[in-house]
Order: sequence, then structure tokens, then C-alpha cells
Amino acid sequence: MGIRGTTSRSRAELSEDIENSGMRYTATSDREFTTYGLQCFGNDTGKAVSVLGDIICNSALNSAEFELCKEEVSNEHEDNHNRFEETTLENCHFNSFREHMLGQPIKGDRDMTQQVTLENLREFHGANYYGDNITVVATGNVNHDQIVDAVQQHFHSLSKTTNVQAVNQEKPVYIPGLLMIRDDEMYNANVGVFYDAPSVRDEDYYSFKLLKHIFGEYRIDKNA
Repeated sequence: MGIRGTTSRSRAELSEDIENSGMRYTATSDREFTTYGLQCFGNDTGKAVSVLGDIICNSALNSAEFELCKEEVSNEHEDNHNRFEETTLENCHFNSFREHMLGQPIKGDRDMTQQVTLENLREFHGANYYGDNITVVATGNVNHDQIVDAVQQHFHSLSKTTNVQAVNQEKPVYIPGLLMIRDDEMYNANVGVFYDAPSVRDEDYYSFKLLKHIFGEYRIDKNA
């Protein structure tokens, strides 16, 4: 919903501001964090921080846009059978943490999508979008002091903490088990092997990600 309009910019105006500045917007949702990014020219860093601050602090959470978003998510669920890697990883997470939020699909339960309300979204936003839970990162040839000043200017309306109770705070229990799913329409076998690893707030998280990149991932192409 971030790119779908704020209290000061409509969806069209927000997209236009980004496009006219030559910036590139990206957004990724994962199980433990969500990222919003803008790639821009060196002299537009202040504007990029301004746009990100508007998206994070002033999201309109428009009801019409929310319904459109739900429809898009439903269409993605319908296309799951064509995204083998994503579907395999989702099933691996479910098998490993089936009693916890970490084991649930990133895009939610397909049977529950249409039941999610705008109030649910607002509660989630209030429980998770606050100062102590957000990190702003700038990379490249940027001026650190200018970035800090821009962040203080455009994120200042964000509360440092929140009074909204966050759910799913219990520690997940890793379940070592075997799950097999048969689909006669699939033209190859997809296998995922999971093991306990550091969470995103663990001091070894980034070291572990580095090891993953060093050792890589082995894949076999069906046409090889």
C-alpha cells in the first residue's frame, strides 16, 4: 500500500514525482521485515528521503486502493503453481514453523485474503511503523550529515514507540520434519532443506547471510 497514495499525494502524483525525478522505487515484504527503497541520482537524495518519509509516515491507506490490492494478492495466489521456488519455500516455512507466524505465507492465507479489513491494516501499521522499529539506510556517494538532516525533517512525525500491542511475539519453535507434496502437473521436483538459523535481530544474522552467498545455492535446470 506504500506506493498507493499518501495524505499529501495521490497514487498518480506519487508515481509521477518518482518517475519525473528519474528515481526507481522498490518494495519487498518478508517474514521479519518490509523494505521500501528509492534509487536516485546523487543530487536527489534529499527528495528521495522526502518521498520515503511521506510513504512511511503519511500513508493514506485508502479503502478503494486496499480493495484493489487484495484483488492483486488473490491473483498472485492463483498463480502460485507457476512460481515453483516461492511455493517450495513457503511450504518449507510452514513445515518448520507451522504453529507460528513465521510458518504462514508472506502474502497471507489465500482463503482469508478477502476477509482482511482496512481496520486490520491500520492496526498492523500502528503496531509496526514507529521510530524504534525502522532503520533508514543510504548507500553510495552520499553526504551523511545531509541524509541525517533529511531523515529528521521528513520522519519527525513518526512516534518513537507505539502503544499498539504487536501480535505473534512468542518465540517460534523449530520443527524438524519431512513434508512431501505431490503435484502431477509439475514437470520437475522441487526440494527445500531448512535448518535453524539466526533471526534478523541476531548479531550473527549478516555473517550467516554472507556464508550463504559464499557457498551459494545449487539448482538443476530441467533442460540441463
